[in-house]
Amino acid sequence: MSLVVDEPLPSAAHLEQIVRETFHAANLAEPERAKIDRAVDALIGLAAFPAEQALAISLVKRELDTEDLWERKRQVIEQTPGLSVWRGGETFDDLGGLSNVKSFLHAVLAGVDPPRVIVFIDEIEKAFAGTGTDLSGVKTEMTGTILTYMQDREADGIVLTGPPGAAKSAVAKATGNTAGIPTIAFDLAAMESSLVGASTDRLRTALKIIDAVSQGRMLFIATCNSIASLPPELRRRFTLGTFFFDLPTEKEREIIWQIYFKKYGVTGDLPNDEGWTGAESKECCRKAHRLSMTLTQAAKYIVPVSRSTAEQIKALRQMASGKFISASAPGVYQFQEIPPVHKGRVMRELEGPLTVMPPSRSEA
Repeated sequence: MSLVVDEPLPSAAHLEQIVRETFHAANLAEPERAKIDRAVDALIGLAAFPAEQALAISLVKRELDTEDLWERKRQVIEQTPGLSVWRGGETFDDLGGLSNVKSFLHAVLAGVDPPRVIVFIDEIEKAFAGTGTDLSGVKTEMTGTILTYMQDREADGIVLTGPPGAAKSAVAKATGNTAGIPTIAFDLAAMESSLVGASTDRLRTALKIIDAVSQGRMLFIATCNSIASLPPELRRRFTLGTFFFDLPTEKEREIIWQIYFKKYGVTGDLPNDEGWTGAESKECCRKAHRLSMTLTQAAKYIVPVSRSTAEQIKALRQMASGKFISASAPGVYQFQEIPPVHKGRVMRELEGPLTVMPPSRSEA
């Protein structure tokens, strides 16, 4: 028989006391209020002893290295099965188009009681597949646990759905950086265990960590390629709505090309990009940069999802029409099937902003 002691995590006031005592023990002057607040913010979610250790180690040259403190906090969070901290630096400025969902998320981040943590669940329909039908009952129990947690905490959530490569995950990851708050990736499959009851225990531990780090103010952002298979009771917990990500329009693609022209330092004639996603434009620029190719040459090694999965995308559009919010335009998404018309264009890198140029006569 073993005894398990569940020690409550320290409050912000307790962490502030730890900060002051650590500075005093190191014979350092009383830290300024702003420095204390930054240290406490970086320590929230850690137990008292790890917080003391991280704080002591982060005192470099008798000054507090807040970034080092955050990195140690990330490492502690990632010791929990199923949790990892996104370290990318992308913000909304690095994403072309999608003005409606970005505007909405800006409002959430600047609203009353804004989130302190983004909880990112990628391909949520796969994470919760088997709910209600698994013979072991493990997945059903885990689903029930997270449903109860979100309801009890009144946690806000948003679902991003659409075809692959439409920047759903990119928006979810960029939200935290845009607000200057951490993004914690939530992997339910990594929490599952072969031991009876261990999977749910791991899930509860992960939720406690999220609760502590966010101080009860978290925003769940889930991506989904096939929302029809998502349990309806789980969809209802994502109270901020479901946004549909369609393939980018020609105007949005022009903005996307400009972003990746600048990132990869490429220029030249654009390929026929009708039906391309932002991910495919990025890959085209990346290939052109890495392989010293022109964009039109690199495009020959790309098969856009609009061709490889044309029927699935059409079904997604028809399913979303009139039901979900558009990620690009204000209001509800409406699907109108219009035959594609491609207008050739050339983009060249000039001094100043990137410019879209009309095709020459020889190219027309």
